[in-house]
Amino acid sequence: MAPKRYHDESEADPDQQQTEKRRTPSLASVIGEAVVVNSLQSFCLALEPLIRRVVSEEVENILMKHSLSVTQTSPLRIQGLEQSPSLELIFSKKLMLPIFTGSKIFDADGGPLQIILVDTGGDQQLVSTCLPHPIRVEIVVLDGDFPADDRNTWTSEEFNNNIVKERTGKRPLLAGDCLTVALRDGFAPIGDIEFTDNSSWIRSRKFRIGARVVPGSCEGVRIREAMTEAFVVKDHRGECKFFYSILLPSSYV
Repeated sequence: MAPKRYHDESEADPDQQQTEKRRTPSLASVIGEAVVVNSLQSFCLALEPLIRRVVSEEVENILMKHSLSVTQTSPLRIQGLEQSPSLELIFSKKLMLPIFTGSKIFDADGGPLQIILVDTGGDQQLVSTCLPHPIRVEIVVLDGDFPADDRNTWTSEEFNNNIVKERTGKRPLLAGDCLTVALRDGFAPIGDIEFTDNSSWIRSRKFRIGARVVPGSCEGVRIREAMTEAFVVKDHRGECKFFYSILLPSSYV
C-alpha cells in the first residue's frame, strides 16, 4: 500500500501566497508613510502660529468694530455724563455793576470776589466741599453770549472755546495779581482784578468772568466751571460822568 502524502507548506496555493504578500507592508512603504506623517506634523506645527495670529487679528477687529459701534451710538449719553458733574465752582455773590476799564471788580456787597466749590449731587442744598489738598483755579474772560439759550449745562470744551482773549496789540484783557488762585477747604478768594479793555468790540458786547480748574491740578475728577452773569464793560472815560449823574439831580447833568 502506498504511503499517505501530506501537503507541505511550500505546496500551498499560489494565489493565497500572493494575497499574503500584498497584506504584508514592505519596508519602503513603512518608511514612506513615516516620512509623510512626520512632514505633516512639521507642517501643522509651522502653521499653528500663523493660524493663531490670524484668529487673534480677527478677534481684535471684531472687538474694535463693536467698541466703535457703541461709541457712535451713545454720544448723547457720554456727553450727558460729562455735562453733569456733582462738583462745580460758583461765585459766591453777583457782581457790582457797572464795571469800567481800569477799575477794581467787586461783588454786590463791595467785597472781593470769591469762588466756592460745591456739591450739587441729589436734591440737597449746595454744600461747600472740602478737598484733601488745594487745587489751582484760573480766572478767565468769557463771551457774554455763552452759554447759548441761557442753559446751565456745558462741557469743558465748550467753556474753553468761549474764552475771550485780548485784541491784537492790546494788553491782557484781564489784569491783576490773582488770576490763578489756590482753592483750599472749598473756598478761593480773588484779589484785585480789572479789565483793560471794554466789551464793545465783540458781537455780544458783553463779557462774563469765568473760573476753571487748571488742567492737571485735579486729575480724575470733573469739576464744572463757574461763570458770572453777563455784563457790559464800559470805558473808564465814562466813569466820572456816570457817578456825576448819580450824585447830582438830572436837571444839572
